[in-house]
Amino acid sequence: MKSKFKQLIVLALILFTSFFSYAQRFIEKQLPAPDQLSTFFIGPLLKSTIHYGKTPPNYNGEILLFNHGYIDLNQLFFTNNTFYQDVYNDGYQVVFVATTRGEGMWVNGELLAESIDIITNKYQVNNLNIIAHSNGGKATEAAMFFYNKRDKVKKVIALGTPFWGTYLADVSQQWWFNWIWRNTGLNEGSATSTTYYCRDVVRPYFDNASNNQPEKFIILGASGFKNGHTILAPLMFTSGSILYLAQGTNDGVTPYSSSLRPGASYIFDKGEAKLDHIDVALGQYVWNTIKPYLNTSFARKKVNSTIEISKREIISNYQIINSENSYDQVIANKSITPTLVTIFHEKELNDFKIYNNNSELIPLQHKKTPHEQSKYQSSYTIEKLQNLNANSRFAAFIHYSDGPRMKYATNKENESVSIRFDRTDISLDEIVVNAIITKTGNLYGETIKGDSFVYSFTLDSNAKNFTLDTSDFENGTYSIYVTGKHQTFVRSIASGFTVGQFSLEGLKKQINISKSAPEYTLLTNIIDDQIEISNNSGRQEVSYSIFNLNGQLQLQNKVIFSNQKLIIQEGISSLAKGIYILIVNDNNSKKSFKIVKQ
Repeated sequence: MKSKFKQLIVLALILFTSFFSYAQRFIEKQLPAPDQLSTFFIGPLLKSTIHYGKTPPNYNGEILLFNHGYIDLNQLFFTNNTFYQDVYNDGYQVVFVATTRGEGMWVNGELLAESIDIITNKYQVNNLNIIAHSNGGKATEAAMFFYNKRDKVKKVIALGTPFWGTYLADVSQQWWFNWIWRNTGLNEGSATSTTYYCRDVVRPYFDNASNNQPEKFIILGASGFKNGHTILAPLMFTSGSILYLAQGTNDGVTPYSSSLRPGASYIFDKGEAKLDHIDVALGQYVWNTIKPYLNTSFARKKVNSTIEISKREIISNYQIINSENSYDQVIANKSITPTLVTIFHEKELNDFKIYNNNSELIPLQHKKTPHEQSKYQSSYTIEKLQNLNANSRFAAFIHYSDGPRMKYATNKENESVSIRFDRTDISLDEIVVNAIITKTGNLYGETIKGDSFVYSFTLDSNAKNFTLDTSDFENGTYSIYVTGKHQTFVRSIASGFTVGQFSLEGLKKQINISKSAPEYTLLTNIIDDQIEISNNSGRQEVSYSIFNLNGQLQLQNKVIFSNQKLIIQEGISSLAKGIYILIVNDNNSKKSFKIVKQ
């Protein structure tokens, strides 16, 4: 008897410890009934949190788990939102799960998987339904198919989930463009949401898996980045304007084409849902639309979107001008007028002034729809565009309806990236294509602050394109900023690519390997007439190169350290104001620094 009693005690301790370890990863809070919940309810979301809704008197036995991709916005589901009241009235037990803000889909997926166990145990049910907003849909995929909770999930309704990534995340990986991204308020957790990471890592893993269950997914993709109904609508207009340049129709964060998980059921066609990314998380706009899809007998429509979701190209008909770089000059065929210019600025529009050759420009007036005007973005039609200057930091996308287009594509199988030009009869050997490439992470969503290096694409006359071999790159994810330049035009593209294969074993080990770099230190990255470098590597002779952000070589030389210090003065004072990349190479390895010339 004593032996059996001890065994029971040990078993109870194991079960208690297991439950307690789950609880330690979540704060669990009970919400009052929706009609007693203050509009200004703020919960402690400093860590992962589960908010349990009150069980409705007409409980139908179904659990609805709501999950948002960003912990800060999880309360969007039950503040100033009718979702809680709506589902409560219809008899559903609701649970709101907040995972993390910036840890990415794999960490969030693991936490969501744990919460599914906690919730099904608490309510003694075998499975539940998930309503996931934004990156919550990708975390749901990870929970179901990576952390093996697929049998505990009946249906997933994904609201504005970027299954194929978003160009906003691509832009966020460009360190010089980060201030614009910050103005959208969406500056974290983007490494696993880039178009290239989702296309080359996420989608092949899930879509080709034997346990994939696409029939469980119901997709609500929206198209109204200009048509928001909340106080966040101006931010969606700003981010949606950036996104529209590269991926077309979108909700302010997620392109419609990216919301289309292969094999799923799609509620709306492109252009139908005039809602932005915040609107689709609000019950007052979508509950009556999505509720019938929770009924297994409800007929669901399919949309053939193979063409939409299979594109691997980024197309540019624009030149990007960065106001921090005085060397950035408009280069265009003067016969092309007028020119549409989209500008993203650090100052709010009411305080922002911009000039073309000292003549103040007036922004285009948009239709008077609610919240349409963005604080940080404006557009202009300019004739005889010459020289832009403003009272605020800005980035200008100068569009050319005519003239050459530059197309960027990745080829995972051949381990290369390529650039192609169309709508031009210019000889390709007159065009120079350079790129700044930075390692930004490993294949498992961990951020890496890698060095930035400059690469030149090689012209393939037979294929009529420019290529860059990436087979010697370390495994990981890379941002790329490409500039194609001719004496009559410049085209710019910000994107990226991946190298290597994703694996379950690699994720569990959290591999993060990088080659050692020489121990060089920059005294300061703000320079005027000299650059000072300290050397702890023991090597004496090195070469250095300085490139602008268009990948153009400005200075280079071979030097010898004196007393472990090097002062570079020659040519520095003549550099134009702007951002540059300094590369130090000692033949064994190389190190790069970002420098700002005042």
